[in-house]
Amino acid sequence: MAALNREQLLNCALCPNMCRCECPVVQSWGKEAVAPSAKARLSHLLLEDKLNWHDEAVETLAACVGCRGCSLLCPFPELDLAGELLSVREEAFRRGARLNRAAPYLNNLRRHGSPYGSEKRAAKAGMAGGEVLFFAGCTAAANNPAAVKAARALLEAAGMRYQMIEEFCCGYPASIWGDLELARQLAAENRALIAASGARRLITGCPECWHTFTCRYPEWDSALPVEVVDSTTFFLELLRAGRLKPRAVAGLDNVTYHDPCIWARVEPRCAQPRDLLQFIPGLALIEANPSGANSRCCGGGQMAQITFPDLAEKIARQRLKEMPAGAAVVTACPFCRESLLVDGGRVLELVELLGMSCL
Repeated sequence: MAALNREQLLNCALCPNMCRCECPVVQSWGKEAVAPSAKARLSHLLLEDKLNWHDEAVETLAACVGCRGCSLLCPFPELDLAGELLSVREEAFRRGARLNRAAPYLNNLRRHGSPYGSEKRAAKAGMAGGEVLFFAGCTAAANNPAAVKAARALLEAAGMRYQMIEEFCCGYPASIWGDLELARQLAAENRALIAASGARRLITGCPECWHTFTCRYPEWDSALPVEVVDSTTFFLELLRAGRLKPRAVAGLDNVTYHDPCIWARVEPRCAQPRDLLQFIPGLALIEANPSGANSRCCGGGQMAQITFPDLAEKIARQRLKEMPAGAAVVTACPFCRESLLVDGGRVLELVELLGMSCL
């Protein structure tokens, strides 16, 4: 990530902290100690060596889902607190302080290239020489292979020549857990495989993968030699070109769309999924409240499902209360899908729904 901005971090630390009203961690735990400005104050004291760097401090700093909901009420438009806290966690790791609950998953990343363990990486597939490279992402490959299967089938139905590599995790989990060296290593391995593929475009269905490829890889000296496109935008292009032919989906009339936080507040992608849904006949979109740029987190940010599962579940249940009753939930993020399944309702990745309509 970019270098720490100590001035902005101090601004946050001294702020009246109205952002606590939008912070899902505060709303779920009810603890002022994990409020955005409290984490900024803790960071400032650690960086000034007023406190010792220790595992308990990292635990508090890591209790952030990276949703940037705090930005909705923040008086400092240049402040990216999630990014600043990430840099502080990386500094903590360098100083020997660890998020202990992440240790098994970091070990999996080192040994297997996926935080989920062995045999959880996407396999090489498709056609050699294809101009499009589809990057499944470790979370979809491990937890929702149906979405990977649907994306591949849609590419084939559209007549696309595509390929896949034996991909490694993009490096995002290693970064948020502080191990920047491992994140850089994974990025370098992926970059070498992607460059060797000869592909011109890389398609990813994971917002965090997209953000890592486009924003973090250049900072990690692994800028990719391909255009990186999110799968929603890519499949919308194919729909507009008439290369996919949607039909009504039996038994599915009403849906609500959950905006992933990356697409809501980091790199706006609120219109594209809704435009895509309009191509599916007989489908009514009923908006959640709030939605779009004001959407609230599902609890899945910064790998909270595996490092803070109780917190993730509470946030997910609160988000589901904001969804219209009786509507299936659709999202464009594998983390969001996994979180919103907490009550056993029908939750689909957007690519799954498109596959149901077109295949």
